Amino acid sequence: MRYKTLAILLSSSALAAPAIAQDATAPAANAAAAQPTPAPQGIGEIVVTAQKRAENVQKVPIAISAFTSQALRERAVGNIAQLSAIAPNVNLDAGTPFSGSTAVLSAYIRGIGSDDFAFNIDPGVGIYLDGVYLARTVGANQDLPDVDRIEILKGPQGTLFGRNTIGGAISIVTHDPGKEFHFTGDVTTGSYGLLQARGTVDLPITDGLYSSLTFGVRSRDGYLKRIPYPDQRANNAPSFGAFSAAG
Repeated sequence: MRYKTLAILLSSSALAAPAIAQDATAPAANAAAAQPTPAPQGIGEIVVTAQKRAENVQKVPIAISAFTSQALRERAVGNIAQLSAIAPNVNLDAGTPFSGSTAVLSAYIRGIGSDDFAFNIDPGVGIYLDGVYLARTVGANQDLPDVDRIEILKGPQGTLFGRNTIGGAISIVTHDPGKEFHFTGDVTTGSYGLLQARGTVDLPITDGLYSSLTFGVRSRDGYLKRIPYPDQRANNAPSFGAFSAAG
């Protein structure tokens, strides 16, 4: 009789254990259900037109670096030459030797390009602004005030973009006019009297007809100052202020 009682107690405790465990896990399940679902993490979708049609950049079979307007603002990229700091295997130099202007762009992608700014020299990397080819390096270092995205295609792109793209191509896509009035702009100050103001405004005209205006102003003093040398022999020579580069 003693053994039977012991067996009954063991079976009853075994049956009660799952119920206790189930009651204990119920509050935890309710608490987990009450917590908000975290937002999905990952790479945001970037639509590019590298193959002359809108596609997700992750599905384009081309070595490409694409940057949206938000990514350019976060990295303080103001012109094409500054893209070389964020794009691998890309060297964009605005200080082409002997050019005398920061508007001249020396572009190299994977070591292929050209740093000659002569008008009779074709570049090795093609620059395209809304599909329009910029045939010379002079003036190719474009400012980026109203850019929607920039696509840097690495490797020969003659099939899609034509000649002078043996090193690659840089496609600049500007902002499309909006259907509602919108204004965005920024002001930058810095050393040597730097003052820069840029802005873009969307102006809808009528239904189906929209416009967009972009402006940019930039001024900066030089970092060199010419001081006249106090020499009596200089009285017989033209003043240094007579030269246009006297600054």
